[in-house]
Amino acid sequence: IFVSAEYVAGACNKLGALKLDAASAIYLSQHSATVAPIDKETFDMSEFLVVTDAQGATLDDLVTMHKSLVVSGSKDIKWLVYGAVPDAVKHLQRRWSFRRVRVVATADEFKTSEYVVFLNSGDGLYRESLVNVRETFRKNATADLIYGDSAHPTGIKAEPLSFVRRPGWSPERLRAHCYVGETLVVRADLVASAETITDLAVRHPHDRALRLTEVAKNIVRMPELLTMAKSQDTRPSASLTAVAEHCARQKIDATCELDAAVPSVRVKRKLTTEPSVAVIVPTRGTSAEVFGSERVLVVEAVRSLFEKSTYQNFEVVVVADTPTPQSVLDTLREIGGARLKIIDYDRPFNFAEKNNLGAMSCESDLILLLNDDTEIITSDALEIMVAMFNDPTVGVVGPMLLFEDSTIQ
Repeated sequence: IFVSAEYVAGACNKLGALKLDAASAIYLSQHSATVAPIDKETFDMSEFLVVTDAQGATLDDLVTMHKSLVVSGSKDIKWLVYGAVPDAVKHLQRRWSFRRVRVVATADEFKTSEYVVFLNSGDGLYRESLVNVRETFRKNATADLIYGDSAHPTGIKAEPLSFVRRPGWSPERLRAHCYVGETLVVRADLVASAETITDLAVRHPHDRALRLTEVAKNIVRMPELLTMAKSQDTRPSASLTAVAEHCARQKIDATCELDAAVPSVRVKRKLTTEPSVAVIVPTRGTSAEVFGSERVLVVEAVRSLFEKSTYQNFEVVVVADTPTPQSVLDTLREIGGARLKIIDYDRPFNFAEKNNLGAMSCESDLILLLNDDTEIITSDALEIMVAMFNDPTVGVVGPMLLFEDSTIQ
């Protein structure tokens, strides 16, 4: 039951069983899992249409979702349970709630809606999340798609929830997996320009997110919690078919492979040209124990490029401090031959200046800044990074780096 603090105080005082002023009732409402303050204007959400693919959904899941909409900060919210059996729709329509949720089975309400919320079957909106969504749209007037964080059950009493805090917008990351989550809030006109609302409703969340973001111009992450998920699994979903079709629509010439263990889709663009690359490596010829043996770091870094890389249109520029041992320089020349240049650096340590000197000494199309304590472990690493520049909007590309024990740096 959702009541105002004043009502709680008045009712208790009238009964005479408990003396309670409004301030105490407000305190109780702020520290309760179920009682929340209500404001008619603030919580009028008639411009929102929540859309759920209810095909195969259990009645228990739908009832749980209905409850979440009631406490999501909504009044007069519309909920399209697409594909639900008629009896389930009737059951939901008969449910009484203080904040009305209008359950519909057809997409007619889409015409009168300003925002559409795609919500997976079994998931719920986090408490007062729609209020936060509306505020995010107010602060970002040009935003046409919003995503946010989610809470997941853990099955552990002492720590019942696990939270997924999502990073900012990245189209390349979305191609790998649906990191934006499965709940998206979009302007109705954006939905209309992507596909019919019912077609989008039944698509895989990764597919739906790709199609909507293809036409979105301003995508915003909401810092507040948006979704209370049913699943304990916090990993983003990934669809190989969705990504392959997306690449075809966007004219990205690439091969797509599913890594089911992550899960993620690896998009490997095909090289259309082979631009020249200058690899800048600042060093002072330091040695260290790696994998149980003493190694000269810069030597192994350069050796890995020449011996392992499938992309060979590169030169290496080593910017070496004067104290670098001559034996190290000689070994580097043996490995690189005519494709290796050594610049002597006799000034006090300045990492940025060393990189700048290396860059100014070459005329390559691309520059790769490489630390001397790294090695290429994936033979097509350079090829994959260079191919990213097929996209004219890309200016900088970086790989994933691993520590010696294979953890991510």
